Amino acid sequence: MFKQNLYERTWFFDLEWVPDAAAARKLYDLPDDISEADAIQKLWENTREYSEENPRPFVKYLFSRVVSIAFLSRNVVYRDGEKRLEFGLHSLPKLPIDPVEMDEAYIIGRFLHWVGEREPQLVGFNSLESDLQVLIQRGMVNEVSAPAFSRRPGKPWEGRDYFDSKNSEWHLDLLQRFSRFAMTPKLNEIALLCGFPGKIDTVGDQVVDLWLAGDLKRIVEYNQTDTLNTYLVWLRAVYFAGRLAEDEYISEIEQFRDYIETES
Repeated sequence: MFKQNLYERTWFFDLEWVPDAAAARKLYDLPDDISEADAIQKLWENTREYSEENPRPFVKYLFSRVVSIAFLSRNVVYRDGEKRLEFGLHSLPKLPIDPVEMDEAYIIGRFLHWVGEREPQLVGFNSLESDLQVLIQRGMVNEVSAPAFSRRPGKPWEGRDYFDSKNSEWHLDLLQRFSRFAMTPKLNEIALLCGFPGKIDTVGDQVVDLWLAGDLKRIVEYNQTDTLNTYLVWLRAVYFAGRLAEDEYISEIEQFRDYIETES
């Protein structure tokens, strides 16, 4: 199920995005003073899947604005010869919200810079088909330069590669380990059935309304919750695959619970 042993630095990440009003203004030559809500509506109406039954279809990633990136870091550290885990929950923008950090280019650029600089394993849920594509396409739209993140080795064994899902686990998409795009589970479904919290208070189709209402804080909190669930599902998966013995699995659950209780 997994080719590699567990990495000592892993980031469990997730993005949130909304239809981009600025893209709609350019694509459909809309007046500058059109409201954000009306511009977004125009994007929906020009999407092939739009109908009375589906008034808010997914729009192309290229036409979507990244409003939040969250990640949970899991680092292996050694103190006095004892192996321990350090966790950290991070987001762009950080909480409390700084208006300067709401800029899409800043959000994407900072995240990709950190990834390229620190070289963690990335773990997501449907991240190869969605999050990675959004990062690349919207990074280009925003004139982001990410040379370290984009660097690839000549051969699979010569270094880390976030783009090669066949020969590398530097970017691990959990969904691709669970299904081959038939009867695919949602993150919330598998989290709940594994006994984890799943989504709390907010679901994905509320993100646009929260954005239009100016409630970015709830979007970031929702984004962070998804990263926690991604980690917990990963933990169950690596235990299933035998990458953690039972005592190691129980110890990690206890250490993560201690971290959550300390941060609460």
